[in-house]
Amino acid sequence: MDTSSPLASPPETSIGPSHAPLPDRVNAEPSIIKGLSYTESKWAIGLAFLLWFPVGGLVGLALHHLPVAVLVMATGPIATVWVAAGQMAKLKRNRPDHYYVHLVLHAAAAAHLIRPAFVTYSGAWDTGRTLPPAQAQTSRRRMG
Repeated sequence: MDTSSPLASPPETSIGPSHAPLPDRVNAEPSIIKGLSYTESKWAIGLAFLLWFPVGGLVGLALHHLPVAVLVMATGPIATVWVAAGQMAKLKRNRPDHYYVHLVLHAAAAAHLIRPAFVTYSGAWDTGRTLPPAQAQTSRRRMG
């Protein structure tokens, strides 16, 4: 068949994948460190440095050796972020986006640290109204 014919199949020149991306992942942040998104990575790195900076300083002062302090301050956060990323990957696997955020918020609400934004009541529900007591039906006299 002639390629100029409208019935001819288009030439195969696509370079990328031939299927469309999954719609539930299109608007999600891409993973950059072992499954952590950019925002999660910033938090993990920041918290790891807040943890390891004083620890490295104390180790360096205790040993009277500054290079050891720098070594602890540099390698501690890297190892912490690597391990935390693996744990977060296990926590996030096969769950919806931001599952862990809701998990932490639910735990904080259960510990009465924050006001719950979720329905946390377990038990029977009612409408908040009471029905009048059932009255015995009286026979109606027919007038007429």
